[in-house]
Amino acid sequence: MGFAVAYLWGFGMLEPSLRGMVMKTFFSRYSASILVSTALSFSVCSHADYDTLFMDLAQGDELGHYRLGIGETQKGKEGDQVTSMVYLSYLASDDMSKLEGANLGTQEFEVIALGAGGFGYLPDPEKQGGAEFDFEISQTTNDALDYERTAIGMRAQIFLPVVAGLQVNVGANFRPFFLSSDWDDTAKLEFEYQGGLEYAFNWDVAVYAQYRFLGAYLNNDDKLSMAEGTMFGLRARF
Repeated sequence: MGFAVAYLWGFGMLEPSLRGMVMKTFFSRYSASILVSTALSFSVCSHADYDTLFMDLAQGDELGHYRLGIGETQKGKEGDQVTSMVYLSYLASDDMSKLEGANLGTQEFEVIALGAGGFGYLPDPEKQGGAEFDFEISQTTNDALDYERTAIGMRAQIFLPVVAGLQVNVGANFRPFFLSSDWDDTAKLEFEYQGGLEYAFNWDVAVYAQYRFLGAYLNNDDKLSMAEGTMFGLRARF
């Protein structure tokens, strides 16, 4: 955990042009070792909790969001499983931003986060669905607008079954001023909300399409619309 926090804050000090490269290097360097350790744990922990690799990768024209985490999943019937995890998250946007409706031009926002929480389904997921709840330490930056904000946020999403395998996905993420590192920071609230459809091939692998909006209310109560768009993604745990 200490390594992850240090990595997060060191990452935020890099030049914007280097952050994407560092993020790709992180995933390529550590995903293989995580997979190997996960496979080994399966062979020796067949009657106990086992290590789990969690990934959630989504990309669209305006937004991209990538999460990679590790955790533990208790054994149980298919669907009746909850994963407790810690993850690293990177969200990047390249979209037309607006301040109270005034066009700010195309802006690039980045949100780097370290999160911890749980993901899973209820005992009868085809009828009851599932959910994910997380806490995140995040840093949002935009160099062109001189915007930088560090805060603790709360992420939640729920999965509502439609028919077997097909689910409605709705969620939100709130980062209020009283959980930021400086109560007199740039914004009173940063927020995201999302909605879409997903198809679960099983209760460990799903593909989805969703609309995502990213915005903030500044200290003067002006609304900053950072980015919005449609993304297509894959979520899986192994």
